[in-house]
Amino acid sequence: MTTYREANSLDIPVLVSLDKALFPYSPWSSGQYREEITAPTRRFIVALDTSFSIIGYAGVFAPGGAEADILTVGVVPQHRGQGIARALMARITDWAKSQGSTAMMLEVKTDNVEAISLYESLGYSQLNVRKDYFGKGLDALVMRKDLP
Repeated sequence: MTTYREANSLDIPVLVSLDKALFPYSPWSSGQYREEITAPTRRFIVALDTSFSIIGYAGVFAPGGAEADILTVGVVPQHRGQGIARALMARITDWAKSQGSTAMMLEVKTDNVEAISLYESLGYSQLNVRKDYFGKGLDALVMRKDLP
């Protein structure tokens, strides 16, 4: 059974390690995670397996009264297809709504078909493409969802 909780500073080494494995083209540093996790306008959630190992995570920036920006969503490959990313998205979306966010924005690699399909199933629409967003030749699809 998967459980979820807010990330804390003790999670940073695991998050950095997972980020290097899941997003080798643009991994975050320990300092970046420390800054993001401690900022009051951001929320990071981790998913834990039955042995309490982190198997997924998501972060959002919600300044309140404006669009929220999904910073990252990742699930380790052997746990994909179990609804973990969907559950993480629900949790960060609920938090953004509670902060007064009016919409959610995200960038996803244009070749990440599984993630794009998930986001579309959650009501996100494709807006445009940002060339080289994740590095040379790594374009991002910008997606947006209005919040009720």
